[in-house]
Amino acid sequence: MVSGIKRLKTGITGIDELLDGGIPEDFFVAITGEPGCGKTIFCIHFINQGIIEDDKCIYVTTEESKESIIRQASQFNMKFTEAINKGEIDNNRCADG
Repeated sequence: MVSGIKRLKTGITGIDELLDGGIPEDFFVAITGEPGCGKTIFCIHFINQGIIEDDKCIYVTTEESKESIIRQASQFNMKFTEAINKGEIDNNRCADG
């Protein structure tokens, strides 16, 4: 890891290794690509890692509903509904769409 640069783990071991420990803090990252390439799975893991590390996170999608994201997270044993109920994800800022 480069000295002085704090990195945020993505929750995906291979990606964190490639990025020398994760995404540099304060970077804005847009995940783009064709349908089916893994954007949603990547983002679900990143948000879950943020929940684990008690970080503030925002998930922006123009394609999927909140329920779809929660359902997909549950397939990886990630408990987004529980996190919403505990206040770890702000349900007031969750919008369907």
